[in-house]
Amino acid sequence: MLTTIIQDLPLGITLILDVGDEEKFHSRPLETAPEPSSKVTEHLLDGQQRLTALWQALKATSPDVTYFIHVPELDEDPDNDDHGLSVRAVVRWRDRRGLKPLWADDPAECRRRGLVPVRLLDPSGDQIDRWVDDAYPAPAIDEAASAEEQVQVLLAERAVSASRSVLKEQWIGPLRERVRHYNLPYLRLPAATHKDVALRVFINMNTNAKPLRAYDIVVAELENATGVRLREQLRALSEAQPALARYFGDVGDAVLQVSALMQGKQPNQKGYYELDYSKFVADWDTMAAGLKRLTELLAGEGIFTTSQVPSGPPLPVAAALLAKSAADGDDRARVDQLVRRYLWSAFFTMRYVGAAATRAAADYAPLRAHLDGVGELDSVPVFDREQYPLPTQRDLLAADWSKKADRLGRAVLAASTYFGARDFADDTKLSADNIGRREYHHLFPDALLRAAGINSYLALNCALITWKTNRTIGRLDPIQYLEDRAQKAPDPNDVRARLTTHLVPYELLVAAGPYPLDIEGSELAELVRPHFDAFLTARAQLVSRAAAELTEGRQPSLHEIVATEIGEEHA
Repeated sequence: MLTTIIQDLPLGITLILDVGDEEKFHSRPLETAPEPSSKVTEHLLDGQQRLTALWQALKATSPDVTYFIHVPELDEDPDNDDHGLSVRAVVRWRDRRGLKPLWADDPAECRRRGLVPVRLLDPSGDQIDRWVDDAYPAPAIDEAASAEEQVQVLLAERAVSASRSVLKEQWIGPLRERVRHYNLPYLRLPAATHKDVALRVFINMNTNAKPLRAYDIVVAELENATGVRLREQLRALSEAQPALARYFGDVGDAVLQVSALMQGKQPNQKGYYELDYSKFVADWDTMAAGLKRLTELLAGEGIFTTSQVPSGPPLPVAAALLAKSAADGDDRARVDQLVRRYLWSAFFTMRYVGAAATRAAADYAPLRAHLDGVGELDSVPVFDREQYPLPTQRDLLAADWSKKADRLGRAVLAASTYFGARDFADDTKLSADNIGRREYHHLFPDALLRAAGINSYLALNCALITWKTNRTIGRLDPIQYLEDRAQKAPDPNDVRARLTTHLVPYELLVAAGPYPLDIEGSELAELVRPHFDAFLTARAQLVSRAAAELTEGRQPSLHEIVATEIGEEHA
């Protein structure tokens, strides 16, 4: 930056906001600059690092480095081969005898090296004459000297005076004027500019390799306003609650969303900029408790990772509701039931397809009011089944493969793992510890359906099972695989029970096949499709019944769901 300035080249634009009657941001002077003695009239939004560096170089406030302009014409070293002015940074250190190297504080030694301190270029400084005098010290006069010797001293004084003039008028003076009149481009925003708009301009102007996020702005403002280092707080939170990482890609964003909701703001960039940071700090332990309860509640619903979550925006709403609620007893049960009802309603409806932040805030306010005893649930938009109905059977039949980021596809999977999702072979229940070993399995094999020209990537054709089990099945017809599993199971009926925990209609699955291996296309489709369609329809009924119960906040038993939808004889 200093090289750019002394060569009078363009420097990047800075962004200034007029303050007006009230400061929109918590302000402070540049580091090492004095506190303002009058009302703050401008905020420097972009260019803080550059102007801080320039201030510290001109004022020589850094104990670690001293900056110089190297002037080759002044350098007495015959080996000097520099061309033109350049900037030198001399690193300083301190020992028991003081600051080193000593020559960096000796004007004569600096001048012999061709080095002029950058602090002399400060337009408001008055150190030039003293430094120049010390750089060219006057020769000593001996009163006892002969007349000839005194003439030599006078000539030496004239030479020193001439050298001082050259140093001041040819080098330091012009460089100082260059700094004084340097054109520092800036963009000025009027005082009426909204805080959100000012920050958006700042982010758009930022051209660093790593783009700024709203989170980065909040981190800086929070530390400036309260002295709290948010990144250290988040690191401690993540260490104390490792389960958070399973549900949130960025725990920092999650905390900001929860805080915004608790302060009556929208959980988005605009809401972050409007946060009361002192309240953010005061609410920290409460927010952490709410996030912890959220991870416990989700695990209790059979959801252990973000890849299972049908929709992300409802999670901060749930955490904010849990944060201010009873931790035990009947009140806890009441709160948990309402939060479950909210989450499953958000998962199974179109409520959060678009305008998610606005809708999250619109749902949170009446939910919070209801928990506080001053509102009715009829006013919560996500519970309005006329505007946000549960999926129809047709919707469920068309739901996309659950591994994709498809809300309804993931909701189908979430409902099917709610009851434990025991593995077909090893019989282990789905858990946070083993979900990493589960794979998305085609109940009707993909190879079979592809050979028949039928789409196999449907949510209702998906189940989470271990990778080993998944590899074993291959292209086997469902009945062949399940018969093999039944022979190896301690109880032949146990395989039926395992599949039922996935909401899989066992009888309709084993009724499929066997299919000839030497046919494909329409001929194979004619045999497979009736079985596949009957299976999907029955499973859609199971999922629909589970969704109806879960979206009311209830905790249904597996027997209730299976018996209600496919009859006691299949339960």
